[in-house]
Amino acid sequence: MSIKAHETGGVNCLKHSEGRVEVTDSEVLEYDRAFAVHMKALRDERGLKRDWIAKQLGVHYNTLKNWELGKAHPGTRELLALAKIYHVDSEEFFKSL
Repeated sequence: MSIKAHETGGVNCLKHSEGRVEVTDSEVLEYDRAFAVHMKALRDERGLKRDWIAKQLGVHYNTLKNWELGKAHPGTRELLALAKIYHVDSEEFFKSL
């Protein structure tokens, strides 16, 4: 298996010779943890209750809890709504990850 760097629209990408980029389980876990910690920190910094946020999003309390524990992930619509609720730019929402 060989990996080659190539340029795509001004961005360097790594591509396996089979045409598939591999992401390890540890990379996924690291990202999931960072995202979960960031989500919870935003809520805590604003002094907001989990049940209130869940109600604003139209999701169950346990759904939000699982997002904040890194056990599940919000969809794009929920991410954009969370950014509005937390009064952060949607791009800013992901910058610290």
